[in-house]
Amino acid sequence: MMPENSPNQPMVSIVVPVYKAERFLDECIRSIVGQTYSNLEIILVDDASPDQCPRICDEWAERDERVSVIHLDNGKGASGARNVGLDHCTGDYVMFVDSDDLLKTDAVRYSVKQVLVGDYDLVIFGKHYIDEYGNVSRTNVIDHDMAAIADESDYYTTLSYLLRADYLNPPWGKLFAHRLVEHVRFDAAMCYEEDLVFVLAALETKPNVFASSKALYEYRHLESGMASVFKREKSLNVVQANHKKIQFFADYMNDKGVCENVSFHIANDIGWVIPMIKGGKEISASQKADYVMEMTGDSQLRPCMMKALNHSWMTRLQKILITLNWKWLWEIYLR
Repeated sequence: MMPENSPNQPMVSIVVPVYKAERFLDECIRSIVGQTYSNLEIILVDDASPDQCPRICDEWAERDERVSVIHLDNGKGASGARNVGLDHCTGDYVMFVDSDDLLKTDAVRYSVKQVLVGDYDLVIFGKHYIDEYGNVSRTNVIDHDMAAIADESDYYTTLSYLLRADYLNPPWGKLFAHRLVEHVRFDAAMCYEEDLVFVLAALETKPNVFASSKALYEYRHLESGMASVFKREKSLNVVQANHKKIQFFADYMNDKGVCENVSFHIANDIGWVIPMIKGGKEISASQKADYVMEMTGDSQLRPCMMKALNHSWMTRLQKILITLNWKWLWEIYLR
């Protein structure tokens, strides 16, 4: 193992899409530049943020030579900003950090150690959910470290478990070998689950994966965030993303563990979006019912959803409605 300050240590590129995060951005950048691992390329992508974020980014670029800033004239959204950052990465490994989140001090050092000692191409670690003041509300970690090794028979079973455990979804909380994402980009047209689609694309080449039981990322979960707001595209994106899940695991869905894990994730995914549709403004109950039934009636998704329905996080009423899947009942529920 190389010393942590050796000039020969691999370079890690960290991409930070920045937009309307002036309250938390400085703390975010501090958590990155303060890493115990020093060979970093920190790329701040200012997505035409209208607040003080551009100034904060520029100040950090002046203070630390490892920090560079890309100012976009027109906002591209988080996915577009990440893609711009990826285009400029020169490191051996790549990480993503959102501009209101934090990295634990030894996150990079720990991750690089795993890839060097274990010959992994992707390292995933857990997360703390924190509020606007930095207080931890809950933690998402697996019970023990695990690995998905490409030439072992349980490779897809392990990945399906990590999917169920919400370890695959976000692009952050991960260290990617650059070669995995060199030709993979986020779908900027998607507003929901584009993160998971990106990660599944990076996994297509069957890289060796190490999943840690350590929580090394702090995800700032703000209740007022736009993630809970309904957009028409969300129901379409749910169908699109869940088709990708089924496609990725298609050859292994006869395995009981894979089928249960993937089905569970699909059912909960749909259950997560239904309340957003219910709360949608300026759309009729009939339109809402159509949007829900695009998901619940999909010929690929419905069989998986029904297998996991009883074990999902949905309410009893939602489970009944999905089982019957009658439009007039959905209209009453969604008013």
